[in-house]
Amino acid sequence: MVPPSTPGRPRSAAAERAIVDAVLAELEAVGYQGLTIESVARRAGVGRPTVYRRWPDRDALVVGALTATVPPLTAPSTDDPVADLRALVTGFVGGIARSPAARTVLAVHATGAHRPDLRAALHEHYLAPRAEALAETIARARDAGAIRSNLTDEQVRDLLIGPAVYRWLMVGEVPDAAELDGLLDLALTALS
Repeated sequence: MVPPSTPGRPRSAAAERAIVDAVLAELEAVGYQGLTIESVARRAGVGRPTVYRRWPDRDALVVGALTATVPPLTAPSTDDPVADLRALVTGFVGGIARSPAARTVLAVHATGAHRPDLRAALHEHYLAPRAEALAETIARARDAGAIRSNLTDEQVRDLLIGPAVYRWLMVGEVPDAAELDGLLDLALTALS
């Protein structure tokens, strides 16, 4: 028996990967303002309808490419919530150091500061899922007494991750493991 057919051709994983790679290359070459659906399609070797079938507009395309490129945060869960928090932050910072798209990700976030629709899409599809993993781990550390209860998740996040991201953006270096461990010691002391 032949399975029922569906309208249209099936989506190609190879085409999707080519589109994502093209988005990243275009962002690197011309930035968000210069990126167009047409330029992405041309670079990916696909037609514009192939891009539009997956993403309805430029914001969705860019956020989709970033989400497909940068792995999500996964909340560790051991008997030591402080070690879990350290592991999560170390994994996040390590992901920055290893990702060839890291600068592009930050450039798109910076653009989002001036484009409310892009900022909303970034928050919903990129930041919120990562914030959930961090919030879960922060809550466990707070419940264990390692973090003061009067601090918001955002304050904790900023103290744990902010110094490493600042160093990366302003100095151009990602802290190595020993430096990051020292930064985390300072932050956890301030948070307890």
